[in-house]
Amino acid sequence: MSNLVKIDLTMYGIAEVLTWCHDRNKGRVPGVETEGFQKMKALLAEKPQSADYFTLDQFWKKKVTLDLTEEEVATIDRCLYDIPNFDNEPLPQIRHKFWPKPVAAH
Repeated sequence: MSNLVKIDLTMYGIAEVLTWCHDRNKGRVPGVETEGFQKMKALLAEKPQSADYFTLDQFWKKKVTLDLTEEEVATIDRCLYDIPNFDNEPLPQIRHKFWPKPVAAH
């Protein structure tokens, strides 16, 4: 069993990770159906249905600590730093704001 890594993310960060790893690159990136990704989807499902700006703002800024495996962290690093170039698009700049530095893949 691989080691767990604690990652602090805001709900907005979780949404970005799922956008780049699951929505845009599913099929190209293996390993996006793991327990860690399922936890992130469950957390996003708690998004308030209210259109109230303050309520939504509080939700997106809420910080959570996730226990992810080293493989899941490496997969997310790959999605945020490598894969978008498949579509000849710039890498998502947002990654610098919420995601820790990439883990060396060794």
